[in-house]
Amino acid sequence: MVGSSGAAWALRGLRWLARYHIALLTLLWLLTQVISWHVNHSPHPYGDSGHYLRYAQQIADQGNLMREHHNRYMGYALFLSVFLKLGLGLTAMALGQYALSGLAAVALYRAVRQLAKGAWEPAFLATTLYIGWFEVQSFNAFLLTESVFTSLLLLSFWAVGRARTKAGWATALLILLITVSVRPNGFVALAAAVLVVAILIRQRASHRVQWSVGVGCVLLLPVAWIALNQLLLTFRLIATYQEGMVIFMYKDILMHPTEPLTLPPPEAAPVLRLAYFILHNPRYFGQLAIWKLIFFMGFPKPYFSALHILWNLTVLPVLYWLAIRALALRQVARTMRVFLAAVILLQACIVTLTVEDYDVRFSGPVLPYMFALAALGAMPIWQKMERWLQLKAGNFGSLASEAH
Repeated sequence: MVGSSGAAWALRGLRWLARYHIALLTLLWLLTQVISWHVNHSPHPYGDSGHYLRYAQQIADQGNLMREHHNRYMGYALFLSVFLKLGLGLTAMALGQYALSGLAAVALYRAVRQLAKGAWEPAFLATTLYIGWFEVQSFNAFLLTESVFTSLLLLSFWAVGRARTKAGWATALLILLITVSVRPNGFVALAAAVLVVAILIRQRASHRVQWSVGVGCVLLLPVAWIALNQLLLTFRLIATYQEGMVIFMYKDILMHPTEPLTLPPPEAAPVLRLAYFILHNPRYFGQLAIWKLIFFMGFPKPYFSALHILWNLTVLPVLYWLAIRALALRQVARTMRVFLAAVILLQACIVTLTVEDYDVRFSGPVLPYMFALAALGAMPIWQKMERWLQLKAGNFGSLASEAH
């Protein structure tokens, strides 16, 4: 048991942390980026980087935004093209990604602190997890979409959380649309924001406004149908199902059907082909989806090191448990609980419909949302610990007043 002397020392440590935690986060972020730059040989073109760089060069030279399949990554190509237009090279591009990541860390801290009604502890915990999760920070070194996408997801979180006025919602919409342009799955944040707006309309708007919005959504369904079919046009989803692919291009884990598969007509629209396959092969599709989901949630992939596997199995279940606790916290705005959870669930659904990535390129960008929920879920535990320490050591006053 901790005695009064130990409790007093613990309280002094927490008071010191409350006063200097922002400086500590800044130092931790800088140290992590220096290590990432060195370890990952930044700037590091890899895989699809060549496609993005050629697309960016096309935009910089010709101002032409059309490039078939890669139109889905237009936002990232535009980001790179700015550096090319200014006569800057790969190093400047990578530094731009690092800088945006730093801005995203600030956005995460402020967004969580706002949701925690000004408490510094959840904001500190969420930001520490984001900075300290090296796989996520490693994105910054690679000239791929994941770094910018992760940063924009966090900026979206901040923007939606602070949107109160027309100007605030306009800022949020702009950031959300930029997020959509960076990756095909960028719509997850926009879709989650639509849910937030739907909740607000349900809570505050008149029945006439609610009906008008409902009719408008119905009228937009054809547009959504066209957009979704266009999005799926160049993806070979049915082929990956036939192959039993769980992790992209990883042949050592394949799920083979126990009976012949019923395949959709090749001339059908992509969405109809997808629906046809799922409805006619529900058991096989369900088993395949579960395997993808297991790997997506960050549990050990067979080619990870033993230490990495142990870390995932130890830390991630605790984070998921705390995140689930946060979803029930009434002191946290319901709209933002819905927003955070919806982004994670939508990304998980996309993976079950497609394939999991060899690394963490699909789970990594939404992990900070899990960190935010987990930190909020830990808030009652942290508060109970502080009260217990104060009781053991005597009244040392509120720690919250030390954080500015």
